[in-house]
Amino acid sequence: MLKEDRSSPLTETVDHSLIRPVPPEDDGAVLGEGSVVDAYYKDGWWSGLVVKRKEEDDPITYLVSFDSPPDINQFERKQLRAHLDWTGSKWVRPENKELGKSVFSSGTMVELRWSFTWRPAIIIKKVENEERFIVKYCDDTSFRCSETSRISVIDSRKVRPRQPLCAVKEYELLDHVEVVCGSVWSEGVVRGILFKGRYMVSFGKTRVASVQVSYSHLRPPMEWEDGIWHKRSKSKSKIFGKCYTRKRKRGQVQQNSDLNDTVRTPTSNVEDTQAKDTMIVLSFANKSPLWKIYETMEVFKTIPQSPHFSPLIESTSEDFREGSALGMMASFSILLEKLKDLETDVSVSQLDSLKESFTKLEKHGFDVTRPLSRINKLLTLKDRQLRILEERRGLDKERMVESSKRRKAEGKIAEVKLKILDLQRQEAALMEKKEAA
Repeated sequence: MLKEDRSSPLTETVDHSLIRPVPPEDDGAVLGEGSVVDAYYKDGWWSGLVVKRKEEDDPITYLVSFDSPPDINQFERKQLRAHLDWTGSKWVRPENKELGKSVFSSGTMVELRWSFTWRPAIIIKKVENEERFIVKYCDDTSFRCSETSRISVIDSRKVRPRQPLCAVKEYELLDHVEVVCGSVWSEGVVRGILFKGRYMVSFGKTRVASVQVSYSHLRPPMEWEDGIWHKRSKSKSKIFGKCYTRKRKRGQVQQNSDLNDTVRTPTSNVEDTQAKDTMIVLSFANKSPLWKIYETMEVFKTIPQSPHFSPLIESTSEDFREGSALGMMASFSILLEKLKDLETDVSVSQLDSLKESFTKLEKHGFDVTRPLSRINKLLTLKDRQLRILEERRGLDKERMVESSKRRKAEGKIAEVKLKILDLQRQEAALMEKKEAA
């Protein structure tokens, strides 16, 4: 061991009875629950007891509890050795200890009640003659802890076992749920279903949905009573806003007399082929009179829309969400008019730009099937025109090459003819000379 500044070995005067030889090398014996071990911890070997062997970890880890001071930590096998006692003449390995069978025995994963949340922890030990436990808080819901994890004494009424897994196919509007955030499960209420596997949830007494979460971060609330887990009855909370349902006819909005705000979208006729009556709750209250104007516009009657605007939750502050949503409604209308006025000589870059804009709107829940279909048809047409143009250019190039070859050939033929004429003249001149002689 070193001094605190780690500059040199720590020196200390001790009684002779506290000194023993160095133990033999660890023989690699199999360690299980109840094994007495030495754990290499804080620059030394500390005697402890294996209270849980975690087979699910890779590599396998062991939870080891210590008595003085009370603590529990997680170790790999290479950080442990079988404990040996020195009798004065030989080393003796102690017998394994029998662990308690209590639901809250040392090493048990539990959850601690803290206001409206449940926090993961591990039982270190029960306080003797008291209805309290010494526990160590975990860093995450996988029940991992570290040297810095806090240790507390907790009233037994605030402690329950780890909640078992309970499969839920999907959650419904106004269901009570628990949401995991870091290492804490918080109570909440489903205030909206954005799309499959994504929910809007409110916390505490507020009725306003404040966070968007995925299915994997939710679990149904359960009660631990008289040593048995009970599913909590499905009580419903009052809805915080008027909601739009995909299967309702155009113009219909679900009413709730307890509400002040209206949460709407431009409405649509959607076929009853939907498997579920999905509720869509926007992340803002529709207070602007422009929504009614949009509902009466011909463009939204021709191509009905029901955008959810869910990406605004993460990308835009609450004060700007409605304005951003209104801007997207206007953009959709303008883009659609622009698409209708396109001529066949439109450039590919213009079509690509329109396609990109409609794709961005699609992420906010706009139905852009028809616009994208027309753009893709025009792009296919432009591609076909481009191929025809390239083929025509190829043919023109071939014709030019052939024409060049023909001109060259004609030139050579003309040269040959001239040479033939010149030879004929030379032949005639020689014949005249011959006759004259």
